[in-house]
Amino acid sequence: MTTLLTCTDGSAYAPSLYQHAAWAALRLAARVEVLHVYPPAPPFLFPPVNFMGDPGMGSTAFALPELTALNEAQEKEAHAAAMALLDQASTTVRGEGVREVELTAVSGFLTEVLADWDKPFDLLLMGKRGESTAPARDALGHQLEAVIRQCPTPVLVVSHQFRPIRRILISFDDSPSSQAALRFVVESPLLRGLACDLVMAGDPTEENRQALDSAAALLKTGGFEAQEFLMQGDPETVSAWEIAANEIDLLVMGAYSHSRFLQFFIGSTTSEIIRRCRVPVIVMGGRMPHLHAESRHP
Repeated sequence: MTTLLTCTDGSAYAPSLYQHAAWAALRLAARVEVLHVYPPAPPFLFPPVNFMGDPGMGSTAFALPELTALNEAQEKEAHAAAMALLDQASTTVRGEGVREVELTAVSGFLTEVLADWDKPFDLLLMGKRGESTAPARDALGHQLEAVIRQCPTPVLVVSHQFRPIRRILISFDDSPSSQAALRFVVESPLLRGLACDLVMAGDPTEENRQALDSAAALLKTGGFEAQEFLMQGDPETVSAWEIAANEIDLLVMGAYSHSRFLQFFIGSTTSEIIRRCRVPVIVMGGRMPHLHAESRHP
């Protein structure tokens, strides 16, 4: 059965996240697993050991049991708060009509938990930023890029508010990741039957036109009659203009074609588009096996 893994920390994006999860689950006839990763309890500090017989120094023999008990109490309290948050998520998702919801609370750090995650899932959902990120208008969560890069599935980054999704925009640049995005749209029931625009940011060359036409032909095999746009400008500006002009409800795109080293000098188009975008974004996970295979053999 198709599984959607939904990562929540109870931030302002949580209500939208749960509604998007329910929307996707109903379209895919999927089950939803809601994951909350809460910070581990801060490690206790051992008092100084009395090596010289100084009566003024503490002794670990007496302090260690108390400190251990305190640590366990903090962990128990954090887990209880996590389960309360997950219960709220379950209530919302089930209230939208999803029957199968599983809840998981884990102590640790999100990127590490996902790296070790051994249960299969087909789509990962996250908010644009979490509870610990400064509430600036265009801020991204500090873990978002790392999660997208390591994820073996598409990632749905939700917007602040849910609205019905009727029209999608595919940002296409003929890279392996954008080709993977096309195949996802064609093969997955998630977006089937929705109106579709296909936009490419670039010069009006014959090569770009042919690439865009080929992409539209592939979409047609999935039942999409896409409107094509080949527009000059950077992808961030072109996508933002297209979303605003044509009442787009969801953006689909490839992810992170540049290495981290290059991003240090030229920035990340993927992060910039997600930062500017006012609608949810489906991004192809950076560790999808077929992306690596295609990048080795262009």
